[in-house]
Amino acid sequence: MKRLEETLAREVGRAAGLPRGLERRVRAALVPVEPSQQFVRELGRGLMATAMRSRQSLIRRYRTAIVIGAAVFGSVASLVGVVALIMRQRSRA
Repeated sequence: MKRLEETLAREVGRAAGLPRGLERRVRAALVPVEPSQQFVRELGRGLMATAMRSRQSLIRRYRTAIVIGAAVFGSVASLVGVVALIMRQRSRA
């Protein structure tokens, strides 16, 4: 795992165009840390809550789109009915 981290850090340093000396100093100064269990739990809960809100928002948007679509369909059907009635009356006269 440590080897992978070193390889990734080296490649990222090259991609960013950092001088080798600066890359080493930064790596020496920034020591990897493990997050606390509380942080991990809170992050998980926060991500789940965000996902649920996003899902509810999506459901709400679909529901709104369906209602609007039904209203448009009803309006078009009503308009077609009126036009058909007018044409029928004209053909009788």
